[in-house]
Amino acid sequence: MKLGKYILGLAIVAAGLTSCDTDNIGAIYEPKVENISFMVEEQSTLTKEANIEVPVAITRAKTNSAYTANVTLSDQSEGMTLKSNQVTFAQGEGIAYATVVVSNMQPGTRYKGTVTLSSTDAATVNEEFGEQITATNVLVQCDYNWIDAGKCHFIDYNWEDGWEADVPVINAERTNIYRIVDPCQVIYGDANGTYFEFRLNDDGSITVPEGYWNLNYWGYRCYYDTENYMDYCFIDQDGDTYDVNHLLVNGSNLYLGRFIFTYPL
Repeated sequence: MKLGKYILGLAIVAAGLTSCDTDNIGAIYEPKVENISFMVEEQSTLTKEANIEVPVAITRAKTNSAYTANVTLSDQSEGMTLKSNQVTFAQGEGIAYATVVVSNMQPGTRYKGTVTLSSTDAATVNEEFGEQITATNVLVQCDYNWIDAGKCHFIDYNWEDGWEADVPVINAERTNIYRIVDPCQVIYGDANGTYFEFRLNDDGSITVPEGYWNLNYWGYRCYYDTENYMDYCFIDQDGDTYDVNHLLVNGSNLYLGRFIFTYPL
């Protein structure tokens, strides 16, 4: 019911505005400068395509005439280019797009670059219209083709003491990279949309990423740091069974974490 009252309040305010003298609204709110700005400071794209064009939104406040902004691309990964260094707004348009082209991407590779406004366009700032963003980071991740790789037997000691289930596993095609997909959904019936990724080496051992994993437990993020926490971050192996010891992070608090999985079944 609180949401309903909030919407009603907005409706009353809007009704009040329509009863005001509208003759001077244009004079009050007519922008004097373009205020050219990127829409966001960073944007990410995930794709399986080898070649992609990424639109980068640029906004402006003053729209009563056409305008051409100039942009550059810097610190870019190999294969990243700008389709054009000019972005044209037609009369009446408040948004236009630069286009970053990324070519010949390799699966599992991240590409990045920074698109920046020219100094002339950056000088059109008008602080009345909010913060101006003069550069934006463009991130493109070329994903693997993930295929079904059976199931593992997963025993969790992070949230409950030894709850277990058979959990789906997927494989990045033509690699030794595997993911255990959302064990919390399978074990507890509550999806976190996360996974545990590992490399299955030729000798049967596994290698896991350092740092934060994409596996979390309702705000508790899994963390693996063998340099600073080697006594708490390690893997014991018994055949195809892996006992994974790690940390759980919640804010500034660290907790011991652990799960065991057997793969393949």
